[in-house]
Amino acid sequence: MEMLDKKELYEMAVKNGADAHALTDFEAQFGIEEIQKIIASCSNIDEACRKLSEKFPLLKYEELKKQFDEYVKKAREIAADAESEKVVELAEDELEAVAGGSFGSWLKENWAGLALGAAVAIGCSAMGRPLIGAIAGSSVAILVNTSVKKKETPADAPKDNSPGFQNANEPA
Repeated sequence: MEMLDKKELYEMAVKNGADAHALTDFEAQFGIEEIQKIIASCSNIDEACRKLSEKFPLLKYEELKKQFDEYVKKAREIAADAESEKVVELAEDELEAVAGGSFGSWLKENWAGLALGAAVAIGCSAMGRPLIGAIAGSSVAILVNTSVKKKETPADAPKDNSPGFQNANEPA
């Protein structure tokens, strides 16, 4: 799992409406790096939820799993919407950028980032800040999708303006 930058995450969450003080409280109680290390030591979401709930009793296994499943459901809906859009002819290098892009392979590569989002959302909620958790958890999902796009998309590739995590902070 590639570690997400805590500063970048918090800046995005504040930009999206999260309270900086609440995020500082979250960091003091949980620690983004610690959560990421635990998730990185796991091979699947069930193991990650179990280890997170053992280390941080406020992060209940069932709640983590439910939040993770919600993120997966949303990502699946976005993927389905993207697949149903019009067919576009791709050049050889553009085709390489999207090859092997099934939802299952995407999820296999990115489940850890979604687990981090779930932990942030549930942790803030357990601290009495559910709205902050929702914003911060969604911000993680945005960063996961953005970092994947940065790694897999050539700099000169056309911008994708389809609805999705990467556009969540823009007006509809």
